[in-house]
Amino acid sequence: MEQSSVAKELVELLKANSLHIAVAESCTGGLVAKSITDVPGASDIFECGLVTYSNEMKKKLLGVDADLLEEKGPINAETAVQMAEGARRTAGADIGVGITGVAGPGPDGDHPEGEMHIGLSDGETTQYISLKTGTENERDYNRAIAAKTALQIAVDYLKEREG
Repeated sequence: MEQSSVAKELVELLKANSLHIAVAESCTGGLVAKSITDVPGASDIFECGLVTYSNEMKKKLLGVDADLLEEKGPINAETAVQMAEGARRTAGADIGVGITGVAGPGPDGDHPEGEMHIGLSDGETTQYISLKTGTENERDYNRAIAAKTALQIAVDYLKEREG
């Protein structure tokens, strides 16, 4: 399914459940927010998108734990979950999604190009997925895969929630 189709399904599910979403992105640079807001009617369900590229902004705007960032860096599942929680809390949304990783080119320390971490929070539960696109020197591809995966995680969460 194309990224735009997944975004459309997400918007429809959020509307059907009267829920609002906010996203915090790092390596995807706003692609998730763009995908959602490209769907007509997204203003009914989309609160905000925060592109927090620096660790300082992850701490300041999202409340990501400074010790976590210092000890493990920004590229891990815990940071993705804290970004999701921070986006949800900051926007007063029902659901938050957070994405961090290495789009490339090249690795970031011990983290290879294409390593991505995505978190989702609804205030009571959190979920995360870590993935490796396996594609080097394909920054746009790595970012697109991470964005589409984030959208799909939110869709799957909503479908599971519906029962």
